[in-house]
Amino acid sequence: MLRFYFNLVGKQNVDDPFGMAFENELQAFLAAERFAKELAHTNPSLRGTTSVVVTRKDRDEVYYISV
Repeated sequence: MLRFYFNLVGKQNVDDPFGMAFENELQAFLAAERFAKELAHTNPSLRGTTSVVVTRKDRDEVYYISV
């Protein structure tokens, strides 16, 4: 299992200190998309001003998904 971290960057900044385990990057990316959609629905003020940033500590790859 690989550990991914889901931080928020933008209007609201939040660091994920624990992360979540997924079998691969695709599962983590799909979870981040669902998280971004849920944030947009529950907190409309974050739409267009905040992104979910998915990272792994063992790689330099970063994925941004707009809320």
